[in-house]
Amino acid sequence: MVDLSRLAAELSNAFGPSGFEGEVRDVFRNWLTGRAEITYDNLGGIMAWRRGASETPKILLAAHLDEVGLLVRGILPGGCLRAVPLGGWWPPTLLAQRVVVRSAGGDHFGIIGAKPPHFLGEDEKNRPLRWGDLYIDVGATSAAEVADLGIAVGDPVVPAVAASPLGLAGTIVGKAFDNRIGCAAVIATLLELRGDHPNLVIGSGTVQEENGARGARTLASLVQPDLCLVLEGPPADDFPDAGAIVQGKMGGGPQIRFYDPSMIANQALAKLAVAQAQRLGLPYQVTVRESGGTDGSAIQVQTVGGVPTLVIGIPVRYAHSPQSIVRLSDLEATIQLVGALLGVLDEATVDRLKQQPW
Repeated sequence: MVDLSRLAAELSNAFGPSGFEGEVRDVFRNWLTGRAEITYDNLGGIMAWRRGASETPKILLAAHLDEVGLLVRGILPGGCLRAVPLGGWWPPTLLAQRVVVRSAGGDHFGIIGAKPPHFLGEDEKNRPLRWGDLYIDVGATSAAEVADLGIAVGDPVVPAVAASPLGLAGTIVGKAFDNRIGCAAVIATLLELRGDHPNLVIGSGTVQEENGARGARTLASLVQPDLCLVLEGPPADDFPDAGAIVQGKMGGGPQIRFYDPSMIANQALAKLAVAQAQRLGLPYQVTVRESGGTDGSAIQVQTVGGVPTLVIGIPVRYAHSPQSIVRLSDLEATIQLVGALLGVLDEATVDRLKQQPW
């Protein structure tokens, strides 16, 4: 059995904002070395090939390696850093958070700062915090001191957060569970996959999802899959005042996503996932999203003729913030569901899903 707690924590702790996913890719590769054939695309994506009873159909399991982060844009005369976002942040979640700046001279801790309340004008107090209000303070007092640290324009930045247990057993708090928890699902599924599956399975880690799903296009074009399951860490919607409709409760099992604004799932594939969850007695959540998107939107249309695609999500509380929370029972149920789907996705079934997507 895979130690899911250790796997999730190791992936969460890895440094890997969009465009700088190398450390996360190393974790992905290290867990699967000797258990799958490893290849790469030209943008940094990784593929782990597990051959079953047949070379067709090709089933792609896709999870993005990258996390939302920052990129140093400039160094101010007083020694603070300005940065641009790599992915979608809500600025208030960053204020006063610790971050790590990765430079040629090594890693350096910093604090996200903004003008203290003592110096705010009335107009500033009464408006939302803006991205331009924030800066990174690494403890320097001049640009020369920043240079002495080896920090330069173009250096990547992520929250300085280490994964740890929280509350009840099986709950973890850490950074980047969007989408390191999806990566954990891909890795664990491959490790637990028996050799009699009726297909060729390619477990992948894509790059730069948070900046336009660029790596998904490259990887799907290379693999030319017959079907794709995207494993994601979508935002949970069970927070206070979330409203009457809750489709992403932490502890409620995997989300089977029928729709988001970027992609309509292959409906027959989504219904097959529901049927498999019911057959196994797994908790699951049917999801129709009003916002958001995933690698699925790129993979679905990347190859000639299109790819039947479904997003299966593991709910993440406070996604796209420095601290996020997941429940390992949701990860476990997702691994079981994906394993069950791989057991029935033979050539005849995939052909039927292509010909009758409803």
